[in-house]
Amino acid sequence: MQIHSALPFIKAYFFSWIVTYMLASIFHTQRVLHGLAELDVAISLTDRAATTLDDIIGLLPKYGSAIALALLIAFLIAIILTRRRTRVAPWTIAAGASAMLVMLLAMQPIMNVTLIAGAREAVGIALQCLAGAIGGLLFASLYGYFQSKQTTTT
Repeated sequence: MQIHSALPFIKAYFFSWIVTYMLASIFHTQRVLHGLAELDVAISLTDRAATTLDDIIGLLPKYGSAIALALLIAFLIAIILTRRRTRVAPWTIAAGASAMLVMLLAMQPIMNVTLIAGAREAVGIALQCLAGAIGGLLFASLYGYFQSKQTTTT
Protein backbone atom coordinates (compact mmCIF):
# COMPACT_ATOMS: atom_id res chain seq x y z
CA MET A 1 0.00 0.00 0.00
CA GLN A 2 1.39 3.35 -0.97
CA ILE A 3 1.24 6.25 1.49
CA HIS A 4 -1.03 8.15 -0.91
CA SER A 5 -3.65 5.41 -0.71
CA ALA A 6 -3.33 5.28 3.09
CA LEU A 7 -4.03 9.01 3.52
CA PRO A 8 -7.84 8.68 3.77
CA PHE A 9 -7.39 6.13 6.56
CA ILE A 10 -4.79 8.22 8.39
CA LYS A 11 -6.87 11.41 8.23
CA ALA A 12 -10.10 9.70 9.29
CA TYR A 13 -8.30 7.84 12.08
CA PHE A 14 -6.69 11.00 13.45
CA PHE A 15 -9.91 13.00 13.67
CA SER A 16 -11.92 10.10 15.06
CA TRP A 17 -9.22 9.45 17.70
CA ILE A 18 -9.39 13.08 18.84
CA VAL A 19 -13.18 13.01 19.11
CA THR A 20 -13.20 9.65 20.86
CA TYR A 21 -10.54 10.77 23.33
CA MET A 22 -12.28 14.07 24.05
CA LEU A 23 -15.65 12.36 24.64
CA ALA A 24 -14.09 9.59 26.74
CA SER A 25 -12.24 12.13 28.87
CA ILE A 26 -15.33 14.31 29.32
CA PHE A 27 -17.52 11.30 30.16
CA HIS A 28 -14.93 10.11 32.70
CA THR A 29 -14.69 13.48 34.41
CA GLN A 30 -18.43 13.98 34.58
CA ARG A 31 -18.98 10.47 36.02
CA VAL A 32 -16.43 11.18 38.77
CA LEU A 33 -17.98 14.57 39.52
CA HIS A 34 -21.45 12.99 39.51
CA GLY A 35 -20.23 10.52 42.14
CA LEU A 36 -18.98 13.37 44.28
CA ALA A 37 -22.24 15.25 43.87
CA GLU A 38 -24.10 12.15 45.08
CA LEU A 39 -22.04 12.48 48.27
CA ASP A 40 -23.39 16.03 48.63
CA VAL A 41 -20.18 17.68 47.48
CA ALA A 42 -21.09 21.01 45.89
CA ILE A 43 -19.45 21.39 42.48
CA SER A 44 -19.95 24.62 40.59
CA LEU A 45 -20.20 24.83 36.82
CA THR A 46 -16.85 26.63 36.80
CA ASP A 47 -15.25 23.79 38.78
CA ARG A 48 -16.82 21.24 36.41
CA ALA A 49 -15.41 23.05 33.38
CA ALA A 50 -11.96 23.51 34.94
CA THR A 51 -11.78 19.89 36.07
CA THR A 52 -12.88 18.68 32.64
CA LEU A 53 -10.19 20.75 30.92
CA ASP A 54 -7.55 19.57 33.41
CA ASP A 55 -8.52 15.94 32.75
CA ILE A 56 -8.48 16.39 28.97
CA ILE A 57 -4.91 17.65 29.24
CA GLY A 58 -3.79 15.36 32.05
CA LEU A 59 -5.16 12.10 30.66
CA LEU A 60 -3.78 12.65 27.17
CA PRO A 61 -0.36 10.99 27.52
CA LYS A 62 -1.56 7.67 28.93
CA TYR A 63 -5.27 7.37 28.25
CA GLY A 64 -5.01 9.17 24.92
CA SER A 65 -2.22 6.83 23.83
CA ALA A 66 -4.17 3.75 24.93
CA ILE A 67 -7.22 4.93 22.99
CA ALA A 68 -5.08 5.72 19.94
CA LEU A 69 -3.61 2.23 19.88
CA ALA A 70 -6.94 0.49 20.54
CA LEU A 71 -8.70 2.44 17.78
CA LEU A 72 -5.86 1.94 15.31
CA ILE A 73 -6.05 -1.83 15.71
CA ALA A 74 -9.86 -1.86 15.64
CA PHE A 75 -10.22 0.38 12.58
CA LEU A 76 -7.54 -1.50 10.65
CA ILE A 77 -9.38 -4.76 11.30
CA ALA A 78 -12.72 -3.17 10.39
CA ILE A 79 -11.35 -1.81 7.11
CA ILE A 80 -9.78 -5.16 6.21
CA LEU A 81 -13.07 -6.96 6.95
CA THR A 82 -15.08 -4.47 4.90
CA ARG A 83 -12.69 -4.15 1.98
CA ARG A 84 -15.30 -5.34 -0.52
CA ARG A 85 -18.40 -4.05 1.25
CA THR A 86 -20.15 -0.74 0.73
CA ARG A 87 -21.43 -0.39 4.31
CA VAL A 88 -18.47 0.32 6.54
CA ALA A 89 -20.19 2.27 9.34
CA PRO A 90 -21.73 -0.65 11.26
CA TRP A 91 -18.33 -2.31 11.39
CA THR A 92 -16.41 0.78 12.47
CA ILE A 93 -19.04 1.70 15.08
CA ALA A 94 -18.75 -1.80 16.55
CA ALA A 95 -14.97 -1.62 16.25
CA GLY A 96 -14.77 1.69 18.11
CA ALA A 97 -17.04 0.52 20.93
CA SER A 98 -15.27 -2.84 21.17
CA ALA A 99 -11.85 -1.18 21.20
CA MET A 100 -12.84 0.91 24.20
CA LEU A 101 -14.30 -2.07 26.05
CA VAL A 102 -11.30 -4.31 25.40
CA MET A 103 -8.88 -1.55 26.38
CA LEU A 104 -10.72 -0.89 29.66
CA LEU A 105 -10.98 -4.59 30.49
CA ALA A 106 -7.31 -5.14 29.67
CA MET A 107 -6.13 -2.36 31.99
CA GLN A 108 -7.26 -4.19 35.13
CA PRO A 109 -5.19 -7.39 34.82
CA ILE A 110 -2.21 -5.65 33.20
CA MET A 111 -1.93 -2.75 35.64
CA ASN A 112 -3.90 -4.24 38.55
CA VAL A 113 -5.92 -1.03 38.80
CA THR A 114 -8.80 0.62 36.98
CA LEU A 115 -7.12 3.83 35.87
CA ILE A 116 -10.30 5.41 34.58
CA ALA A 117 -12.39 6.04 37.66
CA GLY A 118 -15.33 7.10 35.53
CA ALA A 119 -15.44 3.57 34.08
CA ARG A 120 -15.58 1.54 37.28
CA GLU A 121 -19.28 0.74 36.93
CA ALA A 122 -21.60 -0.23 34.09
CA VAL A 123 -22.77 3.29 33.21
CA GLY A 124 -19.21 4.57 33.01
CA ILE A 125 -18.10 1.67 30.85
CA ALA A 126 -21.12 2.16 28.59
CA LEU A 127 -20.24 5.85 28.19
CA GLN A 128 -16.66 4.99 27.26
CA CYS A 129 -17.98 2.50 24.68
CA LEU A 130 -20.37 5.18 23.41
CA ALA A 131 -17.37 7.47 22.88
CA GLY A 132 -15.75 4.70 20.83
CA ALA A 133 -18.94 4.10 18.84
CA ILE A 134 -19.23 7.80 18.02
CA GLY A 135 -15.57 7.77 16.99
CA GLY A 136 -16.29 4.76 14.79
CA LEU A 137 -19.20 6.51 13.11
CA LEU A 138 -17.05 9.59 12.52
CA PHE A 139 -14.27 7.39 11.15
CA ALA A 140 -16.61 5.75 8.62
CA SER A 141 -17.96 9.12 7.50
CA LEU A 142 -14.56 10.74 7.16
CA TYR A 143 -12.96 7.70 5.57
CA GLY A 144 -15.62 7.68 2.84
CA TYR A 145 -15.32 11.44 2.42
CA PHE A 146 -11.51 11.42 2.17
CA GLN A 147 -11.60 8.47 -0.23
CA SER A 148 -14.07 10.25 -2.51
CA LYS A 149 -11.98 13.44 -2.41
CA GLN A 150 -8.87 11.46 -3.30
CA THR A 151 -10.67 9.75 -6.18
CA THR A 152 -11.90 13.04 -7.64
CA THR A 153 -8.46 14.71 -7.39
CA THR A 154 -6.50 11.87 -9.01
